[in-house]
Amino acid sequence: MSIKKVWIIGAGGCGRETLILARGMRESGWQWVIEGFLDSRQHMLDGYGADLRIEGDPSSHIPKENELFICAQGHVDARRHYAEIIERKGGVFLSVIPRDMYIPPSTRIGNGCVLSTGVIVGPDMNIGDHVHIQSLTVFGHDVRIGRYCQIGAMTVIGGGVCIGENVTVHPHATILPGIKVGDGAIIGAGAVVLKDVPAASTVFGNPARIIFSKQQNEL
Repeated sequence: MSIKKVWIIGAGGCGRETLILARGMRESGWQWVIEGFLDSRQHMLDGYGADLRIEGDPSSHIPKENELFICAQGHVDARRHYAEIIERKGGVFLSVIPRDMYIPPSTRIGNGCVLSTGVIVGPDMNIGDHVHIQSLTVFGHDVRIGRYCQIGAMTVIGGGVCIGENVTVHPHATILPGIKVGDGAIIGAGAVVLKDVPAASTVFGNPARIIFSKQQNEL
């Protein structure tokens, strides 16, 4: 079996955190080594003493057969943008899952996901591609998470919650069981979500209330 070279897309803070997680992740079925970062900003590692290099711009990178990718962009729109560029060129993404994390057999985790330490994954979950879940987050049963979402640290998501695509949930939020969150919504830090959240809206507070709606703003 040939050794795969892994490129991390994004050399910012999210990329450096992802590097640490990747170095301690569980076996993936491939033999691989982390080759470095892809980022158009060549200065991003200056002053950090990083032991890996920035190869170049992910937009112009041509994937090779012996390469795998992890998209480590903290903003959901940027993550989608770069992941789609690489996927259109035939690139294959690797999911990062801590070695000691228990994943129920009934739970599906998509391609290119990054799960941090201390995440508790419930049974019969479905996690879409390129979802990032930060540390100490707890999920109930039957949760659905769409592609490209960002779930902040120490979040609690109840059973049966359905989260659309490109959703950002900031740290310490609580989403009660059965709630539906629309595509592109933003859940503020510490929010307690008691009712469904419309697409492209931002909610904040306890109980969470809509403080901005892109759809209403465009009317």
